[in-house]
Amino acid sequence: MSAEQVAGLQLRLRGREFDWCVLGGWGVDALAGRVTREHKDLDVVVDLAALPGVLDLLAEEGFRLARAWPESRDLPGRHPLLGDPPPSAFVLACTDGREVDVHVCDGLDTGVVLLWDTDVVLTTAGLSGTGTVGGVRVRCMTADLQLACHQGYDLPPAHAADVRLLRQLLADRSEPSERSERSERSELSDREPSRQER
Repeated sequence: MSAEQVAGLQLRLRGREFDWCVLGGWGVDALAGRVTREHKDLDVVVDLAALPGVLDLLAEEGFRLARAWPESRDLPGRHPLLGDPPPSAFVLACTDGREVDVHVCDGLDTGVVLLWDTDVVLTTAGLSGTGTVGGVRVRCMTADLQLACHQGYDLPPAHAADVRLLRQLLADRSEPSERSERSERSELSDREPSRQER
């Protein structure tokens, strides 16, 4: 998927007063504010309460259910795009090549409960990062949580590149803070009176 396609979906979603949290490769590039590699799909976490509206938009865009993931659980309710019972972890695909990988949670803003089988722990704070794709602001997973989610498996080349970028982003973020602390220590040292002055 291109940055323009991701940005377009985000704007149309926001126009209906819905949102999701972007993660995976596009989540990393959102934090970087630039496209660093090609992306096959868009990975998102969607709140259960917002799911019907998100699915309505994606159905209008031409998306259809491509597959449910093995970790999926059955969700309550029904939506024509997903069948009955609807899965909680699935991929929607469009004939133009776009794919959206959706995982559903409950309480995205109030205390995250993951509705698929996983040992990963996600938090509201970790899913409340911000970044940009195609010049459009997006909610995304924080760099710290992205790094945590890249542990415990053999990283394919694209994921390894994501990890290097995440570490660089975190290092760049910490440098101004470290420089500020060094400057403050230096100023305090300059202000300390000498023994003769005491």
